[in-house]
Amino acid sequence: MVPLIPELAGFGLAIALTSPGSVVTVIVLLSMSSGLRRAASFICGWLLAIGVLLLLVLALQGQDFSSKHTTPSRTVSAIEVALGALLVIGSVRVYRRPQRAKGPETPPRWLDRIERTHWALCVGVGAVMLSYALSLAAGAEILKANVSTLDASVAGLVFALTSILTITAPVVVVIATPERSNEVLASWRAWILANSRSIVLIALMVIGALLVARGVWDLAA
Repeated sequence: MVPLIPELAGFGLAIALTSPGSVVTVIVLLSMSSGLRRAASFICGWLLAIGVLLLLVLALQGQDFSSKHTTPSRTVSAIEVALGALLVIGSVRVYRRPQRAKGPETPPRWLDRIERTHWALCVGVGAVMLSYALSLAAGAEILKANVSTLDASVAGLVFALTSILTITAPVVVVIATPERSNEVLASWRAWILANSRSIVLIALMVIGALLVARGVWDLAA
């Protein structure tokens, strides 16, 4: 159980640090009417999606993942390799694609339409924007650890909480310093939109390569 906690915390931090689009989305939601409700709904949708994935993992725990040579365990390792390869290939392709020189980057247009909808619909937006590749990889680690249901649930909770560190930060700023929140969040948004692309893509390449290496190691063992 002990080694599983830092592993899942690492996966959660990886999601938190490679989700700048989600942070910008929360910042934009906070600037709308019922902003705090919209941002909270977004985070709830994110956590709800993780909860559903965790339930699926717990449902699979009856399979034999205790040995690297069992079919379920090797299947999970193969999925890990596939997810890692997907991250590497996708990140490399996007990284090599030339950036459009159109001046300052702006958030996607669909965010402007969100303000005309009910705040509760942001639950679905949060669920959709979760990084499912890294979330599935985290679920694979829980299965391969072959721990009890309680331990798996605790590990899943650690993963969920660490994954929302960056998307909850704007909400904390609004609640803690409402008089300065507009200035602070505007600077965060500008920095993220201007600098996140290369950092996130390189990070995803590294994470994907590590997943591939770990999955191949387990398959070859």
